[in-house]
Amino acid sequence: MDRQESDQIRERASETAPSQLSSRFRLAFFAVVVLTLMALAVNVLLAVAADDSDQIRAVAETCSTTYKMGFGAIVALMSQQHVRD
Repeated sequence: MDRQESDQIRERASETAPSQLSSRFRLAFFAVVVLTLMALAVNVLLAVAADDSDQIRAVAETCSTTYKMGFGAIVALMSQQHVRD
């Protein structure tokens, strides 16, 4: 393979790479948003409808931690995407 062919291959690879990253970013962002909202909804439901046992408190604390980390991940993903653009 000569130099011109290798340059063409690199150009094609660089043209396709951003679209792959963009779809991966969208998938990761969507997954984080869905999991964050699910954890928040479960936490609210447990706070409103569940009785006050130790197990319920442990699950509610786990959901609370999960949605807090999810919001942090959303902010981090948005800032990372902004840096790339």
